[in-house]
Amino acid sequence: MASRFKLVFALSLLLLLLDFCRGSKVGVDYGMDADNLPSPDQVAQLVRNHNIQYLRIYNYRPEVLRAFSKTGIELMVGVPNAELSQFQSQPYVDSWLRNSILPYYPATKITHITVGVEVTNSPDNAANLVVPAMRNVVSALKSANLQGKIKVSTPLSFGVLSKSYPPSEGAFSSSYENVLRSLLDFLEENQSPFMVNLYPIYAIGASSLDAVLFKSPSTIFVDPNTRLSYKNIFDAQLDAVFYAIANLNFKTTRSKFDAQPDTVHFTLANTNSRINDIIVTETGWPTHGSRPPHASTHNAKTYDYNVSLDSVDDYANIDYAQTYNTNLISHVMGGSGTPAMPRANLDVYIFSLFNENKKRGREIERNFGLFYPDMRSVYNLNFPGKGTGKSWCIASSQASNSALQNALDWACGQGKADCSAIQPGQRCFQPDTLVSHASFAFNNYYQKNGATDDACSFGGTGIKVSTDPSYDNCIYN
Repeated sequence: MASRFKLVFALSLLLLLLDFCRGSKVGVDYGMDADNLPSPDQVAQLVRNHNIQYLRIYNYRPEVLRAFSKTGIELMVGVPNAELSQFQSQPYVDSWLRNSILPYYPATKITHITVGVEVTNSPDNAANLVVPAMRNVVSALKSANLQGKIKVSTPLSFGVLSKSYPPSEGAFSSSYENVLRSLLDFLEENQSPFMVNLYPIYAIGASSLDAVLFKSPSTIFVDPNTRLSYKNIFDAQLDAVFYAIANLNFKTTRSKFDAQPDTVHFTLANTNSRINDIIVTETGWPTHGSRPPHASTHNAKTYDYNVSLDSVDDYANIDYAQTYNTNLISHVMGGSGTPAMPRANLDVYIFSLFNENKKRGREIERNFGLFYPDMRSVYNLNFPGKGTGKSWCIASSQASNSALQNALDWACGQGKADCSAIQPGQRCFQPDTLVSHASFAFNNYYQKNGATDDACSFGGTGIKVSTDPSYDNCIYN
């Protein structure tokens, strides 16, 4: 009993690490490593036409900042690694902000400044330069009375983790410990988000393809320490980062983990760390590689997925890319969060807007784009845009079948929801799944009862969302 209490208490406190007071977001990374891209003005129109409301750029080019002026699109701008040495000078950074950012703000809705990118992978001294540079940017923002309005952080590679399975044992590599401690101190002091790039495709060598594509119909593994069930690799990787942040301050206790499995989780309950948010600054799927697409479905049974294999090229194709990104958007906007962060709001940026013919590395690196340089879609992808102020109530895909069935029976019975549309042959009967039927019934009850939080409880199986779940002829009120 004491052991279970420790785990529950620790997880309850871990949830406080995130800010749940806003909606989830899906944006796109706008890379420019190409010599055949359309003009920034054309890109701004393309982005608006496709309802993309959040964009990340890797620079601060004036023509780009001008192009997105008065569009309402939220922009994350970047400082390249090559400029970090110059950003060690406060006068230089003050001048940079004054000349490169302030002339366009607030007409261009700049919400974040990313300083460096994957600095721990950089062959130079970028990792040691990034936090001082970030502090100088915050100081410049303070002088302009913009602290808090524009957040400052740095995107890291998932490779900063030395262990990611099971998620509850997520740990940062000791090689980066000093850098990461100072980074986390900075993020906490400034209420800035932790940023990380996640690519579940690189887990294909040790995971089932369905688990990577959000298509697994059942649990792929259960974390032995938390007893949390995982159905996809994205959630597992994100929770591993989440736990690594929480675990960093308790390295001395981790050596006892094998003998005393509750030790680490108990000490987590005493942490004062409060990272405000985690943003996935890159994730995506390539549409073309250096080898022909793989013909079969990989179905390995192990999940030590912190690996990178050349066989990734075998799975680089349009079908898988569309499936991954479509299911990613649905998962993020569905409001279920992750197993360790239920109902957490997730911010995710899909890499990338265009195929980039000058990007270094293997062939797949140049083929992550949602659009060709001539602005034709590589494949169709629907973006949710920003919230409309409306809300709906749907069933959680993480809830057990028995809990959902009980809640559905109550809604259609005692709750007096109108469930006629989910009867056989009616407009919302298909898909004939418990989650779909429960979602329709939950929303009907929710709307009839004032659209309050209590009206979307259903014993913890209901989730409020800001994206209309209607489909085909099945209209959710």
